[in-house]
Amino acid sequence: MLYFSSDFHLYHENIVNLSPKIRFKGFEIVILNNLCKLLKPEDTLYVVGDFTWHFNDKRGYLRWWKSLPFKKVLILGNHDRKPEKLREYFDEVYEFYHIIEVQGRRILLSHYPAKDPITDRYPERQELIRELYFKEGCNLLIHGHVHWNEEGIRCGCRDYGIKCVNVNIEWWKYKPVSLESILRT
Repeated sequence: MLYFSSDFHLYHENIVNLSPKIRFKGFEIVILNNLCKLLKPEDTLYVVGDFTWHFNDKRGYLRWWKSLPFKKVLILGNHDRKPEKLREYFDEVYEFYHIIEVQGRRILLSHYPAKDPITDRYPERQELIRELYFKEGCNLLIHGHVHWNEEGIRCGCRDYGIKCVNVNIEWWKYKPVSLESILRT
């Protein structure tokens, strides 16, 4: 089964202050426990960015992540530094986007939305996502990056005629979301 998620922000101590409505101390343990409970060895998890803040594994979160038996794919986000180091933790790593074809759909995976409803940061990346979506004949954009906002999991993508779902882990009760669940939303 295919699962999607983003914005784990492991070891990002200040994320609790940046997202006070949702984040709490110890969120990493909740995320990793949920992954253990939900995913099986035959599953694939696509993480669309912002996996870890650093690689000083003082609490063992990265070691725990590495031990999880399912396939792990990362599409880099704005906080994913050291792509070569990240390859130690993922089976596949993609720089900016990746397209998968599933059930007759072309799905664009990127950390960045087609439109960020909260900030004007990264406008060139959002524009590129809009261009790629149509140029590549995609039917769905699965992204992360956007934390709490009034638009919810849809962000502002519909303004451009783009069907999108934000899989930021905060929106999904700190659990990855299955493709089936995404297609039902």
